[in-house]
Amino acid sequence: MTATTPVSSTLSTTVQPPRRMRLGGITALAQSAWMGFPLATAILEPVRLAPGALRRWTQVIRPRRPAGGLSLRGLSRRQFGIAEASFLLMGSFFASAALGSVRQVLFNAQFGVSMEANAYYAAFRLPDTLFSLVAGGALSSAMIPVLLTTRQDKGESAAWQLVSLVMTALLAFMAIIILIVGLFTPFFVQNLLAPGFDAETSRLTVSLTRIMLVQPLILAVGSVATAVLNSRNQFFPTALSVVSHNVALIIGIIASTRIDGLGILGPTLGVIGGAVLQMLILLPGLFDSEGHAAMAFNFADQRLREVIRLLIPNGLSVGVNYSGFIVDTSFATRAPETAGLAALYNAFLLVGLPIALLGQAVGQAAFPRLTAHAEAGEWRLMRRTQLRSLGAAVGLALGATAGLLLLGRPTIRFLFERGAFDAAAGDLTYRVLVIYAIALPAYVATEVITRGLIALRDTRTPLITNTGQLIGRIVLVAALIRPLGVVAIPAAFAFTSTLETLALGVALWRKVSRRLAAAPAPSETS
Repeated sequence: MTATTPVSSTLSTTVQPPRRMRLGGITALAQSAWMGFPLATAILEPVRLAPGALRRWTQVIRPRRPAGGLSLRGLSRRQFGIAEASFLLMGSFFASAALGSVRQVLFNAQFGVSMEANAYYAAFRLPDTLFSLVAGGALSSAMIPVLLTTRQDKGESAAWQLVSLVMTALLAFMAIIILIVGLFTPFFVQNLLAPGFDAETSRLTVSLTRIMLVQPLILAVGSVATAVLNSRNQFFPTALSVVSHNVALIIGIIASTRIDGLGILGPTLGVIGGAVLQMLILLPGLFDSEGHAAMAFNFADQRLREVIRLLIPNGLSVGVNYSGFIVDTSFATRAPETAGLAALYNAFLLVGLPIALLGQAVGQAAFPRLTAHAEAGEWRLMRRTQLRSLGAAVGLALGATAGLLLLGRPTIRFLFERGAFDAAAGDLTYRVLVIYAIALPAYVATEVITRGLIALRDTRTPLITNTGQLIGRIVLVAALIRPLGVVAIPAAFAFTSTLETLALGVALWRKVSRRLAAAPAPSETS
């Protein structure tokens, strides 16, 4: 769960070698905490393509603005430009983040740090990770380039055949995995996810996990539709689906306050309802006047194999990141504080917002220019852009850190301390938040540094450092969880993330310096 790479990949579809971006990263994790599912950055990143890829995209899909104006149908079918899509999707993230704060206020007031709340937090981890591994943003990153090439070379009929093959294969694989995980859920919960829970809480976690396992199967259909819509520059349904998820969760929490005996099943069913609502919003992406998706089995198809080939490495990188959430949850259940898991979740929610916003704002703004400099061999300009971007990111993050340290406790009191979430839980949440916040500059800096490495077509280094960070974190938490309690989790995260940031920075500096030394005398102009 570290700041490794942007949450999406931009792949060339014709002449140039593919640029593969590993998925994951602290930005994606931070956004998923607010939004309830990891999709925001996975949607935002693909709209920021390198100039060559952009030209090839616009050759395949020329922006059209169909009749319908500002009607819902017209907006759903409208093809947005890059700037429009970026503003639209960023706006949807802000709206979803606002709803996410409302969701968490209501959840804390109703369930606080109770046994039901702990079971819910733990149960959500397994389906969330499963969806991120198999589908999520990784699918769009792998599918869009192949889909665009197929559409350009073979036509719409072949493109729809590919969509059908991908959807069928994904649903079949997801159904098998969900069945296996569902059968062995008690083992996963008792030995991996929440070994510190008592028998009653463990049984409830198993039940909630099995219910939530329906979510990734439903979202898998939506992820295929998202890839199709994004490949056509039709971003409005995607933006609407981002906002819809928290709406369903809020309805589920409210229902638990109004319906006797519903309890924690309210937000749990809200998770399923959110997935269904998203799928319904995105479903038109699987139907068009020129074709539609259908069940189709042909696992020998070369285009399907290409999608799978691109999906596997991205899925592995996602696995490294999201397994960190499972590790944190597992250790939190063994911490001596009963409010440990709730404090961890709420603290990361607060620190996650500046991580997500700054990681996107600076990282995405710098990436196209870094890529352009790298492609042109303008190493001095690339180094200058990298340093300026890094300085801006760290400066903004320092301000955000100061804000969290000064205003974090009043914010926790204002937002969360009501109902079943008492002052003691608020104090513990603030202690966790302080430790997370201290390393905020490192989290954000990693987003910018990683984009520099990806501009050099190096995705291996971030994956290696990410894996090392996770291993180091596990070792530290295991050693510190008993003497320090739940604060050992953010402490290990902050320490290892800072080391990872330094390692990535050194790797990037050496790579650029070597290229600069090997280059002829510079003739670039700023």
